[in-house]
Amino acid sequence: MRWLVLVGSSPPDNRNKNGDGSSITSHIYQICRLTILAMKNFHTNKSILNRGCLVLRNLSLNPAFVAILARTPGCIDMLLHCRSVCPGDSLVQRSAKTIMILIQRITENQASKTSDLSCSIGYVGRARGNRSEPK
Repeated sequence: MRWLVLVGSSPPDNRNKNGDGSSITSHIYQICRLTILAMKNFHTNKSILNRGCLVLRNLSLNPAFVAILARTPGCIDMLLHCRSVCPGDSLVQRSAKTIMILIQRITENQASKTSDLSCSIGYVGRARGNRSEPK
């Protein structure tokens, strides 16, 4: 559990206290996956759930990492579990809710971009004389 505490205290700008720019960026997916795995394995331990939510919340301070959280299997399910198991823990409640909102926003933005691209492709196809809808 030592790594959970260390990651939970890492600054969102990926710089350590010496400012040398050492980065955890290449390990974010693995950190997310292992954090959620630890939370699943200790799903009744409120302290582990609290620290896991803190790690995930700290990672979500970086918008690029929110996209990784959104793609991490079991993330939303675990956040919902944490909210139901720890109703009196304000850190868990606030962290889980905020992460889910951020994931929802990024998912909606990606869906909107996909829809816009689909409409654009359809328009280009019709402009070229192709009357069929894009598939």
